[in-house]
Amino acid sequence: MVILVVLHMLRVIFYGAYKFPREMTWITGALLLLIVVGFGFTGYLLPWDQKAYWATTVGTRIAGTAPLIGDFILRVMRGGQELSEVTLARFFGVHVWALPTLLFSLIGIHLYLIIRLGISAPPKKGEKQGDSHE
Repeated sequence: MVILVVLHMLRVIFYGAYKFPREMTWITGALLLLIVVGFGFTGYLLPWDQKAYWATTVGTRIAGTAPLIGDFILRVMRGGQELSEVTLARFFGVHVWALPTLLFSLIGIHLYLIIRLGISAPPKKGEKQGDSHE
């Protein structure tokens, strides 16, 4: 899924579909990419095996390196100082409740913007990007 979203965003960049008047469509798409990455991160712990445990340890430590608020973020993500059943429950809840709610909401907004503003057509032969006469 991450690969498909990245490929879609590359197509949008190639066609220049992120430019006026479609900036908000681009922003909702970027947020959708972050949600898809969040699904991957939270879902990785759910098998609750050694590989998932240590990968989540590394991932949460990375989040904990943020200046000033890193330790707070680390404790919120883990539900304490160490990975435990609380961490598993938090990741499960985020994976099956929070992220799907955000995903469907943002997809709705994204599709609304696409319908309202239209899609960006690929440039015609001999036409530079941004030269279309809309």
